[in-house]
Amino acid sequence: MKHGAWGILGLAVAATCWGADNVNDAKFPLGPQLRVLAEDAESPAYRELVGKMLLTDLAAEWQRVETVDNAESFLRAHGGLEHVASDPALQRAYRRRLEIREKFLDVMRAGFARFKRTPPFDRGKQAEKAGTFQSDLKAAAVALSVVTSAPGAERQWARFRGPGGQGRTRAVGLPLEWDQQRNVVWRRELSGQGNSSPVIWGNRIFLTSAQDKGLHREVVAIDRESGEVLWTRAFDSPQRDAMVRPKNGYASATPVVDGERLIAFLGSAGIVCLDLDGTVLWHHELPPFRILHGPAASGVLYKDRVIFIQDQSSADSIMIALDKRTGKLLWQRSRTRAMGWSTPVVVRVGDHDELIYPGNRTVKGYDPRSGEELWSLGGPTREVVPSIVVGTDLIYSASGRNGPTLALRPGGRGDVTATHLAWRAVRGGPHVPSPVFYERRLYTVNDTGIATCLDAESGKLVWQKRIRDRFSASPLEAEGRLYCASESGVVYVLATGEQFKVLAQNDLGSPILASPAALDGRLFIRTAEALYSIADLDAASR
Repeated sequence: MKHGAWGILGLAVAATCWGADNVNDAKFPLGPQLRVLAEDAESPAYRELVGKMLLTDLAAEWQRVETVDNAESFLRAHGGLEHVASDPALQRAYRRRLEIREKFLDVMRAGFARFKRTPPFDRGKQAEKAGTFQSDLKAAAVALSVVTSAPGAERQWARFRGPGGQGRTRAVGLPLEWDQQRNVVWRRELSGQGNSSPVIWGNRIFLTSAQDKGLHREVVAIDRESGEVLWTRAFDSPQRDAMVRPKNGYASATPVVDGERLIAFLGSAGIVCLDLDGTVLWHHELPPFRILHGPAASGVLYKDRVIFIQDQSSADSIMIALDKRTGKLLWQRSRTRAMGWSTPVVVRVGDHDELIYPGNRTVKGYDPRSGEELWSLGGPTREVVPSIVVGTDLIYSASGRNGPTLALRPGGRGDVTATHLAWRAVRGGPHVPSPVFYERRLYTVNDTGIATCLDAESGKLVWQKRIRDRFSASPLEAEGRLYCASESGVVYVLATGEQFKVLAQNDLGSPILASPAALDGRLFIRTAEALYSIADLDAASR
């Protein structure tokens, strides 16, 4: 229903102030999504955020207006137009919902005006209704577990998002609070630029960086105890990667390590393998990349092979497996052209392993030994960045700008969309940060700062709140806390559980786009300027 519905109702209600509306909220409280929408509609900070959005961001963002608890659903829940018109309290509650809608859409109109575009909602386009849709899941439950990169990797931080790529750590005693001096064990200035996350094996931290707009790439090893640089190895690229945007840069792919060798994807400089002392063991060349924003996908190790997938929009997508010892090509498979930067996850499904990868409107399962496609499930958006997250008996895929989150059961053969989808949350999913599964709940913090907790079994919304910041790094769970590093350089520590609660805000004073690592009671956080080792040094004085 549009704003003219007030006249259709014939309700002669005087304008109410927000104070009166807040009183009315006690009787007819706003749902979590609508409350965040109401806060955004009134927020100068949110207007500033909208003023920086791309047109593709706005195309997804305006659809947030279709919340579960909107004006139309309020009418349906309270007996329809006639009954609402007869009750002043219902009138006020309904009118508040209409006002929130119009104020939010006015903010969106200002965003579209920057591009001299008429908003889709003013051209009659309808947003998809919000909520979680349950499917009639037919597939039987199977035991699930994440396959790590190598024996012993569960005690290291060997790949993007940790041992199994899940953003969770067994580390205990991580600090709750710090700043640029307090609880900082060491700080190491970094040369070049890069958003790759640090990986750790033993006493060595590895990361990548780039200089001269990607013509010069580096792999760097840092001593975990002292922060001293142990070695740097340089690799020149024959050309710059095309279409790279500054936010992505030329060193966003995170290396992977198995205790003997380190393997790093360096864009047009290829895939390189070094031993842990920095000796180059092999170098696999790659064709030029042509993907909007540039390449950024990270590889994974599975037994004797490294598997790498980089979808591309303007060239053939790449999906290969190399022998991790020699760099020899073991298999190569085709994927359709599309934009995507997810990192694969290998999952033990019952009695076999599956390489699971989301992208270009599908989640696919592959045999990691051969690259053979096993199954495909529809539902993600065209471009996917977040990695797959594995739960108790379901796996989860988030995608798109404010896009859907899917819960599915792996396994099966062919198109399993009708049999293996458990539920689909329509919107609110992150575009870049990956989710976290913890104690039967799924947590996300999207790019624009909306934090969401879903019941992992049903997809039911537990809570949703706004953090006034932007996020590209994926959250890290430790001891029931979520460490969420923002693009402003603030790490927000959130409580898990039934209620949203910010436990601490820790400002490192420099943007953070790389996801944090954790090992042996320390956090390792890469900012735009430096790598930090952070520990609870305050504990010694308590």
